Amino acid sequence: MVFDGSEKLIGRGAQADVLSYRGYAYKIYKPSYPAEWIAFEKDQQRAVNMAGLSSIRYYDTDDDHIVKMDLIEGETLETRASRGDLTCFDILADSFAKIHSADINGISMPCIEDTACMNLSIPEREEVLPILRRLSDRYSSCICHLDMHFLNIMVSGSGELHLIDWMNARIAPAVFDYARTYVIFDEFSAAGLEVYRAKVLPRMRDEGIEDDDLADAVRACYILRQHEKGQG
Repeated sequence: MVFDGSEKLIGRGAQADVLSYRGYAYKIYKPSYPAEWIAFEKDQQRAVNMAGLSSIRYYDTDDDHIVKMDLIEGETLETRASRGDLTCFDILADSFAKIHSADINGISMPCIEDTACMNLSIPEREEVLPILRRLSDRYSSCICHLDMHFLNIMVSGSGELHLIDWMNARIAPAVFDYARTYVIFDEFSAAGLEVYRAKVLPRMRDEGIEDDDLADAVRACYILRQHEKGQG
């Protein structure tokens, strides 16, 4: 695919740049990024489209390392939070509730137990897998985003919320979604974690999730997060 020079860079990540071009967004992956992972990301997006969790559509192009997407113009919750807007945490809690209440019947998405321990060392697997199994037996499963933070929640100019970046999403007990975000806040913002504990975790408890189970899920997510960082 060839651009005509009118494209504009609107995002840059470790593996891809995002351009705005002729009313759409284009995600351009590095040539070394596996094409099968890109195909998986498109499958994930189709699944959340079907579940009613995202209206953003992905489209194929003539280059398997370029994905065309619906363009959302607005700001992230990260931008709002940087202005001291604590309602971002209420929006985060509401977003969790929306995701976890989605109907998973007919949804094609991996289960957390099937993928989380891939490439872990034996000691890591022996610590993480029992937690996954115990909590999966204890709680019902739902769609979990598993990368919920303020950069992945956008507010359009009309005020509509858009949840983005579903690559990590899995069918899992909701406790793992709360735990994953706990780990992210702990890594990047001690102040954010304090507000997360005060404003979001009470909503988790209202769902019947116990603090001891959250602690176990957090321990598993710390191990998985450290493994990701080591691979990056």
